[in-house]
Parts: sequence; structure tokens; C-alpha cells
Amino acid sequence: MSVEHVQVGKQRVDGLVAGWVDATPSAEAVVCGVERITYGELGRLVDTEADRLRRAGLGDGGLAAVVLDRPVAALVAMLGVLRAGGAYLPLDPTVPQEELRRALADADPTVVLTRELYRVAVEDRPHRRVVCVDAEAGSAGEDGARPHADDAQDVPAARGATACVLLTAGTTGPPGLVPVGHHDLVTARNAWEQVYGSDAHDRHVHTAPPESAGFTAGWVGALGSGGTLILPDGDEHHDPAARGAALRRLIADEEATVLACGVPTARLLTAQEPPRTTRLRLVTVTGDTWYLDEQRALKDRLGGDVRVVNAYTVTEAFGAGARFELPETRQPSESGGEPVSLIGVPLPGTYLTVRGSAPGERGPIVLNGVDTGDDGRIRDDGLLEFLGRRQGAYAAAERALHGHPDVREGLVAEVETEPSRDVKVVAYAVPVEGRELDPVDVHRHVCRTVPRDAQPHAVVSVRSLPRTRADKVDRRNLPLPVGAGPVLGGKGGTAGPASPEMPAGCAVAGILVLVALFALLAWVFTDLLWPYSTDLSDVPAPYADRFRFLYFCENVAFGAGVAFLLVGRPGMARVGHSGWFTTAAHLSVVWLLAAWWPQDNSYRLTAKTDWPAQAVLVYAFNVSLMIAAVVVAAFVAVTPKWRRRLGR
Repeated sequence: MSVEHVQVGKQRVDGLVAGWVDATPSAEAVVCGVERITYGELGRLVDTEADRLRRAGLGDGGLAAVVLDRPVAALVAMLGVLRAGGAYLPLDPTVPQEELRRALADADPTVVLTRELYRVAVEDRPHRRVVCVDAEAGSAGEDGARPHADDAQDVPAARGATACVLLTAGTTGPPGLVPVGHHDLVTARNAWEQVYGSDAHDRHVHTAPPESAGFTAGWVGALGSGGTLILPDGDEHHDPAARGAALRRLIADEEATVLACGVPTARLLTAQEPPRTTRLRLVTVTGDTWYLDEQRALKDRLGGDVRVVNAYTVTEAFGAGARFELPETRQPSESGGEPVSLIGVPLPGTYLTVRGSAPGERGPIVLNGVDTGDDGRIRDDGLLEFLGRRQGAYAAAERALHGHPDVREGLVAEVETEPSRDVKVVAYAVPVEGRELDPVDVHRHVCRTVPRDAQPHAVVSVRSLPRTRADKVDRRNLPLPVGAGPVLGGKGGTAGPASPEMPAGCAVAGILVLVALFALLAWVFTDLLWPYSTDLSDVPAPYADRFRFLYFCENVAFGAGVAFLLVGRPGMARVGHSGWFTTAAHLSVVWLLAAWWPQDNSYRLTAKTDWPAQAVLVYAFNVSLMIAAVVVAAFVAVTPKWRRRLGR
């Protein structure tokens, strides 16, 4: 992938940082653990990285992938790519290797910046240059890249219009690549400065990992305004309480004035005591759905002088966004009723609309012409209310979960249960700290407030939801309910112990026994029900043998139909259609298999000129078989409603 070019002289986001390097070289630019870097030192590090990238072959408008987990190294690499005239693609080095290589193959970067630890994962193309930022000088070329015969020599700094290429989260489909221009980043920085009043005295804490869009937003907002960017030191705290305590210490020790974090982090801060002394003046929260009562709770916890903002954007429209800042006085929406999430009004320079709906009605949210995939509505007071993902079938159920007093956060998802391998809807609920959660009571609460087709089959209490490094819910690692198969047979209940699953070989053998048994019964009853219908005494060879094989197939088909009647429905139910549709399709398959035995035997004994009998047989068998075939075809071709909503 290559980037476009713009005329020299247009404002670039790395130029904003370079301006502060020249103006305030001794001011603190980056803090991460014990590492403290001034603007002057940052400028020298960026220049060194840019020189190394040029020698590695990053030319005018080239794309460089930044596959680093250490935030300071990633920041220097990103700024170095921009200084060299290219665009950067941040990727998570800890994802499965096949996912990382798929993203690299889609983007096809010229250079990859990484650590020696991840070299094997990214070095899968012979033409791709790999630069290891932690390689010792001289071990693999001066820059840590393996030498190539066609190394570029001192490529002059380019002026690419594209600053970075971001990878979407892939929550509703395969991850995609989104180019973001210098103009977008500079416009976003100006909007943030205008709305939030950021300046060179601010000290910004940002919790997003390097591969996320939030990390790019963080350094642009902080360093583009001459402030100090404070990054977590990278030590992973798997215990939420420890993570929250570490963040509180960081805010207090570094005298932070601005905090940008995700919804899970905001919930941690709400649940714990705030720092005793803090200069915090602004908290912006983005990511998951954040409800108005949660926003108020965090503001009350931090104190009335702290501005608490629910910030909304999507990667596909990076730089554009909306925000809702909680006022001092309580809103009518905060008391009683269904939980509400407000994302307020657009940022300066953002065109925001709810497309294709009447005022006050639900519709797609559009930012600067980009369909976000989310739904919302414009309220009578002019504020935008967030209503969830358009393809999320269970947004109402998740709002109902949040409305239960014992639930801190929740998620509704489809799971494939055992042993029936049926698809069920499960609500995962995280209890409020210090409270016991009754899944049955939570389930009743949800079912009272949402339509039947959006109700979960069960509620599962979990300590916390699994999350990615970017604080997004990791749906692939949701815990499976124990014994969901027998327990979740109907709408309601909790997960319990599973019954033993029959081995696949035994199940197949049992089905074959059923087919053979009912085929034998069909053969026995043929002469009793239709005497002489299979008499072949007057049929010459070899046609008699061919007819005998036909009669054998009819008996086996009848046996298979009856066996499918007895054991086939659970397998069809896992497709996810409604109960009546599944039953109709199940009986249609049974009829398509079993009808040949009575049909052919009846036809063979009915005179061709017995028109009343012929008409009865045609409508009883031929027409009904056509109808059955249409039902089965529709069952296979039509996507279930909840799978359509989830984009499957």
C-alpha cells in the first residue's frame, strides 16, 4: 500500500510536534515508568529513527507497519515514519500469528518495525524489510535490518497525505484498513483543543495500547498541543482492582490534568476511591456503551470540578466525533426508566446526522458521510442518544442488564451449546463490587423489559468480561456456560452441570440401527398394506433386479425418514430459526424421505383410468412433496433473524 502526496507547506501532524521540539526543547514530552523524555530528546530519537527507516528502504509515500508492544518505542517509531515521509500501520504483536500475517498481507507494508521477539512472526515475505528496534548495532546491519542489495540511500523526506492506516476492530466482520490523513489528525487536534482547552501545561494520561486508534489520538492531542504524554509502563495487571489502583497512583504521582480511557477503566475508577490529591480537570471516556448514570457516578466520585465527557468516534471516521459533557445539574434522563447513553453534539468540523429517519426516531449514525454502523436518535433537546450497533440483536437486553441494581456491566451473545450443539443466547453479567448476583432474578428483570425474540435463554454471572489490549470485549474468549445444552432448552434459567455427551461413533451406529429397523418394518408391511404391489413374476430380467433395487431404496428412504423424525430436530435447531419454522422444515425433510414408500406402492395398485383415486394420490403425495421441498429450500437459504442482526 502506498500513500498519496500533497504539496509542500501543508500542515502535517508531525510538524506540530516538531514545532514544540524547537520551541520548548527542555519541556517534558513523554513519561512512561522511570523513563522521562524531553521534547528535545524526543526530536533526536525521531530523527535517528527516520534516518534508519530511509536506509531500510522506506521511500516517498511508503507504508511502515509498527508491530511493537512497548509504548515509548512505538511512539518514536510512529513519529519516525512520519518524519521519513511515510505512513504507519500500528499492529498488535501479541495476536495469533495467522491474524498478524493476514493483516500484513492485506496492507503489504514496505518496512516492518518490531522487536527481535516478534521477527519470525512478521518476516514471512522475502521483499519485506524488517527493522528490529532493539537490535544491537552491527548485528544485522547498522539499523537492525538484514541488508538488501537494493537499499535506498538517503531518500528525502516525503510529504504524504496519509499519516497512518488503522485496523478496525472487526467486531461485525473481518477487520479492515482505514487510511487517516494528516488533515484529519490536525483537524481533530484543533477540535479537541477548542472544546477541551488543551495547552502546553496539560499532562495527559492515556491508557490505550500502541496498536489502537486511541493511542494515535492520545499522542496527537498531547504532543500536538505541547503537553506531556503519560503512558502506563506496560506492566499487565490482570486483577481489575490492582489495575485501577495503579492508574490512581499514576494520576496522583504525575499530577495528571487529563485522563483518556475506555469504559472498563472508567468503571474501575468509579468503584474505587479517587486519588487523595489530584489536579485532574478532564476525563474523556470512549469505547463501549457508557450510560448516563455511570457518567454521573464517575463525576460524583471525582468531584464536581472535573469535566467528565462521553466521547464518541469510530475508526472508519477517525478524527470526526461527538461528545456529551455531563452538566452540573442532573438530567431528567438520569432518574428512573431505561438506561440512556448520550453522545451529545458533534465536535467542531464534524458533520453528524441520523440518516433516513424522522426526528426522534431510530436511524443510522453518520459522521462526515461515513456510516458508523451504529444507531441513534436525535432527542427533543437536540442531543444524540446512542442506541447500539445496528447489527447487534441484543442491545435492548444489554440495556436491561445494566438497569438491574446488582449488575455493573453486561453482555449478551450467542453461544453454541453442548452436547446438542444448539445456538443459544446467553447474558453475561458482572456483579457490582461487594454484591451477590442472583442470575434467576436478573433473567426475570431482563425478560420483563425486552421483546421475546431478544430475551436470553440464561444469565451467567462472571467476575469480569474478557477484553483485548484495547479494552474491547473479546467475544472469542467468553466463558462457555457449563452444561448449557440440557439447561438452556427454553427461555430462562442459569447454566448448570452438563449431561455426558454420547461419543460420535455410538451416535452414528445408533442412527444406522434405527434406519435398518424401520426399513425392515417397511419391507414386512408392504405386502400387508399393498398386496402384490411388488410382484415381479411377470417382469423379465434384468429389469426385475432393477425394480427390486428400487423397492430396497424406497424401504431405506422410509427408514431414514422415520429415524430423522426421531433424532434429527436438534441438529436443525442449531441453525437458529424460530421453533415453528424449524419444526416445519424438520417434518418436511421427514416427508421427503418417507413418502416414496407409500406413494409408489399406492400408484402401482391404482388403475390409470381411476381418476378420483389418481387425483387423491397427486394431491396427497406430489403436491405435498413440492411444498415440503419449498420449505426445506427456504430453511437453508434464509438467514435466521438474529444472525442477520449480528452480520453473520
